[in-house]
Amino acid sequence: MIKKRQTILVTEDAPEIMEQIVDALAGEGFAVVKATNVQELRAALLWARPDLILLDVNLPDGDGLDIACKMRLRERAGLIFVTARDGEEDRLKGLESGGDDYVIKPFSVRELTARVHNVLRLRAPASSQIRFDGWSLDMIRRELFQPNGALLPLTTGEFNVLAALAAVRPQPLTRDFLLDVISNRDPRTVRAHTVDTLVARLRRKLDSGVGSGPVIVTVRGVGYALAGDASFGDR
Repeated sequence: MIKKRQTILVTEDAPEIMEQIVDALAGEGFAVVKATNVQELRAALLWARPDLILLDVNLPDGDGLDIACKMRLRERAGLIFVTARDGEEDRLKGLESGGDDYVIKPFSVRELTARVHNVLRLRAPASSQIRFDGWSLDMIRRELFQPNGALLPLTTGEFNVLAALAAVRPQPLTRDFLLDVISNRDPRTVRAHTVDTLVARLRRKLDSGVGSGPVIVTVRGVGYALAGDASFGDR
């Protein structure tokens, strides 16, 4: 059940796919705003305040991955890329462009609506802050602050992995679980190597911060973990 009427902005140039998505989301109780190209997307954002944006990558007047970065869509709403591109580099670029998820065409509308619910749930956790060793994860603004208070920029994929590890710290999480966190465990979407790549990038960023000691450790035969305990609360 949806407690409040949330708005989904669907940007898709194929009429038959658009109607399938709109019918499915409307049936779930969402308010739906439609855009068939980048120009209409820009216009819709002037008046609509979507909770989530479904963005086709191959639009007639622009590339969705590039548009997401230029328009800073991640700061406006949740973001799910919908595309026929299934290459590893495309999937990584989707995560780095601020995508909370990356759905490959063709897809079932049941799967898509499940992913929509999942992204909306993950973007609105009960606790707004997770703290560890002086670091602070703002789960509402989706930002990481160093012990000295400085903001440390993270991609969507990096943030999702770190938030998952911090939430269960010091318990380890398997690569399979982290795959689920960043992709709903769809083998067409990401591979285990993607998790390793995101963890490696996180380590470089965190180890260059002002915290003491390594933040992410490898647990042999299991996966990855953060050391120590995490606390929850409002910032």
